[in-house]
Amino acid sequence: MNGRDLVRRRLWRALAAVLVCAFVAYGAAIAGDYVYDDIHSVSANPALHDLREFGRWWTDPSAFSGGSARMYRPALLTSIGINLWVADSVWSVKAGNVLLHALTAALLTAWLWRFGRRLRVAALVGCLFAAHPLLSEAINLVSARSELLSTCGVLIGLHGMLSWQRGGGSGALAISALGTVLACGSKETGVMLPWLAAAQAFCLRQRAPGWAGWRRLLLGLVPMLLLVAGYLVARKLLLGEATVQLLGRDGSDPLSGSGRALGTQLATMATLLPGALLQVVWPFRLSFDPAVTYRLTWLDPAVLGGAALLLGMTWLLLRPGPTARQRRLGAVLAWSIALPWILVPLNQPYAEHRAYGPLVGLTLVAAAVLPRLARRLAPVPRPVLRLATGLVLAGLVVRSGTQCWLYRDESELWRVELARGSDSYRSWWGLATSLRRKGEWREALVAFDHAHTLYPQHYDTLRNYVEALIDVPDADADVARTLRFAASMQALGPNDPWVRTLAAQAQLQAGRVRGEATHFEAAERLALSCLEIAPAKGYVFCLAAAARRGLGDLEGALRHLDESVRRGLAPVRVRLDRATVLGGLGRHGEARRELLLAQQQAPGDALVQQALLQLAAPPR
Repeated sequence: MNGRDLVRRRLWRALAAVLVCAFVAYGAAIAGDYVYDDIHSVSANPALHDLREFGRWWTDPSAFSGGSARMYRPALLTSIGINLWVADSVWSVKAGNVLLHALTAALLTAWLWRFGRRLRVAALVGCLFAAHPLLSEAINLVSARSELLSTCGVLIGLHGMLSWQRGGGSGALAISALGTVLACGSKETGVMLPWLAAAQAFCLRQRAPGWAGWRRLLLGLVPMLLLVAGYLVARKLLLGEATVQLLGRDGSDPLSGSGRALGTQLATMATLLPGALLQVVWPFRLSFDPAVTYRLTWLDPAVLGGAALLLGMTWLLLRPGPTARQRRLGAVLAWSIALPWILVPLNQPYAEHRAYGPLVGLTLVAAAVLPRLARRLAPVPRPVLRLATGLVLAGLVVRSGTQCWLYRDESELWRVELARGSDSYRSWWGLATSLRRKGEWREALVAFDHAHTLYPQHYDTLRNYVEALIDVPDADADVARTLRFAASMQALGPNDPWVRTLAAQAQLQAGRVRGEATHFEAAERLALSCLEIAPAKGYVFCLAAAARRGLGDLEGALRHLDESVRRGLAPVRVRLDRATVLGGLGRHGEARRELLLAQQQAPGDALVQQALLQLAAPPR
C-alpha cells in the first residue's frame, strides 16, 4: 500500500470516528418532539407538508412559518419539505437534523485536515465539535436547521475554493457555487461566504500572490459574488429590503428587537458574548432561555470589561506567530458568522443555537493551539492523555444526550428553565403555549398571566393569552377577564384582522355566558369590520353568522353565509355552518346537500363525518 492510500484510509477512519461521535451524542434527538418555533414554522406550516409547493419555497416568503412571518430561506424550506415527504413525522425531521450535523462535523474535520495536514488533531477537534453540548439547541430545534444547513453550505463553499486555489477546475467552482446556494438559501449570514473564501485564500498564501494568483482568486470568487448578489436582489424584490436597517430604532422597548437601539444592542452583547465563549470551553448552565440584562450605556463597567475581553482575545488570535494562519482564519470565520446577529437587534439577543456557526471558527483556533499544548504536555504519559481525552469526550456525549432528553416534552423543557430560577416572560409564555396545546387550560392561564405581568407590552403573549381565554368552556369562562384582555390586545394591534376576530370571539363568549344581545351585536360589528382592513375570508362571515345565531336570527345568519359563498369563499367551515343553519330552519334537504359538498372538499375531515352521522341519525 502506497503512502497516498494509507493517508486516505486514515482519513476515512477519522471521518468515521467523527460520525460515530455525532450519532452517539445526538441520536437521542430523534425521540424529541416539536418545540417552540417548530410548531408554527414546521408542524403547523401547510406549505411544507406538500411537495407540490416546491415552487412556493423558492418564490414566496410567506411559505416560511405558515405565513406568520415572511423570510426568504428557500434552501431551508426545501430541505425540511423533502424530509417531511420521506416521512411526515417529527422523528423524520429530527433525524434529518442529526444527519446534517454529522455531515457538517465530517466536512469540518476534512477541511481542518486539508488546511493543516494534521490528521490526529483534525479528528480530535472534529469529535469535540460533533459531541459539543452547546450545539444541542441547534440540533434539537427543527426550526434551527437554518444554522446547520447554512454552516454546512459555508464549509462546502470553502472546500470548493480550497480545491480551486490548489489547481482544481470547474468542478471546484461548482462545489463552491453549491455551498453558496445552501448557505444563503438557509440563512442571511450566508452572504459572508465570499468574504470568508477570500480570507481563506489570503491565509493560505505562502508569500504575496502575483498577478496570476490574484486573477485566479478573483475568478473563483465571481460565481459566489454573483449568487450572493442574486440572493440580495431576490430579497429586495420579495421582502422589500436586501438587508436589515440598523439605525433609526427609537430604543423605547429594549425587550423587543424593533424597540432596541443599536447602542443598547451592542452594549448588551458585550456582556453576553464572554459568557458564550466560556460555554465553549466549559458547557455549563446551558439554557433554552438565557438570562439577559439589557445594558443602556457603555459607561457600565460590565460592558467595558466585556468589550475589553473580546478585543483582547481577538488581538491574541490575530497576532503573528507559527500558527497565525489558522488562528486568524478561525477568528475571522467566528466573527463573520456571529456579526449579523450581534449587530441586528433580535427579540432574543442571544440564543445558543446561533453559536453553531461561530463554533466552527473557534474549532479551527483549537486545531491551531492543540499541537503546541501537546508539546507542553509531553512529559505526561500518553496513556494518561488518552484516558483524559476519552473522559472529556465521554462527558460531552453524556451532557449532549441529557440535553436531547429535555426536548421530548416542551412543557418539561420550560419547567426546567423555571426551576433554575428563571423569571423570564419567555419561559412562562413558552410553558403556557405548550400547556394550551395539551388542553391543560387552567395551568396554561396561570402561566399566561405570569408572562403578561412580566411583559405587558409583548403582543404575541397577549394574543395567545386571549386565545386561551376564549378556549375555556363557557361554564368556566371568566368573561370580564376575557373582554378586558381582548380590549388591551386591540389597543396594541388595532389594524390586525386576526385581533379583531379574537375580539369578536370574546364578545361571542360573553354573549353565550351572559345572554346579552349587546355582546352578539358587538361581535358581528367586529367580525365585519375585518372586511375594511384585509381581504375577505370565509371565517369572518362565519363569526358574523354565529353572532346572528346568538341573537336567534337564523335568516340573518344564513344571509352572512350566503354572502361568503357568493364571493367564492366556501371553505369547509362555511359549508358546515351553513348546513347547521339550514337544518335549524327546517330545510333538511338543502342541509344534506351542503354537507355532501363539504365532504367532496374534505372527505377525511372528522367534523364533516360527524355532521353527516348526526344528519343520518333517526330523530329521538
